[in-house]
Amino acid sequence: MPREFPEALEKLVDVTKAKKPLGLEMHADSWVADALLGGAMMYGNHNDKLNIDFKVNRLTFPEIQTMDPRVLRIAPGKNNEYHKHAHESLFVVLKGVGEVRVGDDWCPVKEGSIAFVPRWIFHQTRNTSATEELVVLAITDFGFTSAVLGDYDKRTRLAVGGPDVVAG
Repeated sequence: MPREFPEALEKLVDVTKAKKPLGLEMHADSWVADALLGGAMMYGNHNDKLNIDFKVNRLTFPEIQTMDPRVLRIAPGKNNEYHKHAHESLFVVLKGVGEVRVGDDWCPVKEGSIAFVPRWIFHQTRNTSATEELVVLAITDFGFTSAVLGDYDKRTRLAVGGPDVVAG
């Protein structure tokens, strides 16, 4: 029996198979963003008991379909939530020093480091500086994954009671 795919995934497949460039009418400025300035505020959480203090801004580009670039800012000495999600992530450290926990292992990161987080694995990022903000460009395949699963992102957010987050 053939498998049925969600309409959003079918659309991605159709656009890819068409082999036609997207965004030809866009001005060159549309393709460039300053990650240190961030983008539209997407999500943040502050919880002293769990040492959480971070903000996430989404960088938007016209015609972007599968990638979802986000700028994560973690306050000095703080961390984000210990969570998992369906999308893969690449974390590129733009500024600061810290550690990325993937599963049970912590790995030190600094400006220029790149960390990979596979789908569905618990992870967390911690700022190890007492004075400087940690700024991370997180590049995910959220667009693709949400085309397959629908809107699952709230499941990964502690502030809205998402079931895919733990205290850490």
